[in-house]
Amino acid sequence: MDTYEQMTEDEKAKISLELLYNAICYYHGDAEEIVQKLLRMNQATLSKFGATLAKTRQKVKQMHKATLAAMPASGRSIFASHEVEDIIFYRVSNGLEIK
Repeated sequence: MDTYEQMTEDEKAKISLELLYNAICYYHGDAEEIVQKLLRMNQATLSKFGATLAKTRQKVKQMHKATLAAMPASGRSIFASHEVEDIIFYRVSNGLEIK
């Protein structure tokens, strides 16, 4: 959030907060470097990338919700955090196995 607030209006016009958040989870790196990487993309590539990440995020939200629903209530609180969803998103979007 801090990185997004520090961006210029032109940068924000090109990179939405949702795209930045998903890109940070996808690349799992320094937010400022990721902003620069996104800014170097042409608009068509950036739009495709953003749409792919948004679609993946939606699938992960559904997976996370379904997994929580299938778990016993006593174990849900540990896995209900947004951070768990981000970890799943990183693994799914990078083609890594979920363990």
